[in-house]
Amino acid sequence: MKFKIFTILLLFVSLNVSGQAVLLDKTTGQCISYAQILNNKGAVVGTTDIEGNLPQDLNDENVTIQHIAYNPKSVKSSLFKKDTPIYLTPIEYQLDAVTVTAENREYIHLRTYFRSYQLNDSCMKYFRDGYLDFFIDTKHKDAEKLVIKIRNFQNDSLIDKDKERANTLVDKYIYTPNLDGLTLMETLKKEGWKYNTDSIDSRLLLNEMVGGAIRIDTIQKVLRVEYDVLATKGKKPKTLFGYTTRLENFYQTENYIYNSEYQSYMDLINRKSYRKLFFSHKKDPKEQMIEIFDELYVLEHKYITKDEMRLYKKTLKSKLASQVKWNIDSTIVTPLAPQLEQVLINDLSQVE
Repeated sequence: MKFKIFTILLLFVSLNVSGQAVLLDKTTGQCISYAQILNNKGAVVGTTDIEGNLPQDLNDENVTIQHIAYNPKSVKSSLFKKDTPIYLTPIEYQLDAVTVTAENREYIHLRTYFRSYQLNDSCMKYFRDGYLDFFIDTKHKDAEKLVIKIRNFQNDSLIDKDKERANTLVDKYIYTPNLDGLTLMETLKKEGWKYNTDSIDSRLLLNEMVGGAIRIDTIQKVLRVEYDVLATKGKKPKTLFGYTTRLENFYQTENYIYNSEYQSYMDLINRKSYRKLFFSHKKDPKEQMIEIFDELYVLEHKYITKDEMRLYKKTLKSKLASQVKWNIDSTIVTPLAPQLEQVLINDLSQVE
């Protein structure tokens, strides 16, 4: 029965993508929204739309397609002009079962790895990553962060070219993440966004406006929400001290262990946001294009009591920091695109 359902799904997808190049999940056949396409220098040259359509106006070159839920893939962009779908292989998450009792549900404890990096005019300028612990109060939905270890990198040659003015705004948009009391999924539901709960591939709707998609991988038992933050918000520029910023794109993705009722932080697997904005001073001849990638990966999750949280924070922080090694587990953390990995190694220097 599962095989028949899967075959029908693939047939349905194939019928709907005839005549255009789309990006699809190799396992489920579902389209992949808001994936970034990078050229051989690591610059973002395109993004798939909500239907997974690949851009067809790119130069013919080798590119890498990346998405937080999939292994990166290198292909020739000339394939985007054909009607043959391109498939990405999903990350095979090792999803551990969690023991729940009435006594230990006071807090959700997440141990996480994050990375945040920024490209200015397609060149990596800043990179930050590290390990964070979060404690989410299950009753009041408050979230507290404990920083375990962080490192920072920057491109000195790009920073040296920055112009100093009487009132200088630093064009640095990377950050150390925080968690709100609600997941993206919970927030969207609170704001009134709707989707078809009986479908494994549904559009995210608010007053008949499409703002993203909800997709369920019934094989891995993973739910993914893709959200276009600007779908219902304007793109008005902001000006301060002669500087203007104009937000052009803002996409958010979260993956959860599939729960038919709702998706809390106990279900979170990872999250990613991609922002593209333009930054300039009134005396500059042209705008800078700035792109920011923020990713968070849950390494461990469990329910704990308030006393356990207090003990952890009091006695273990220093020990944990000394034990943390910069060995990124590729079975949990999506690999950085090879081009960006080389830029990080060769062009950026570590700073305090």
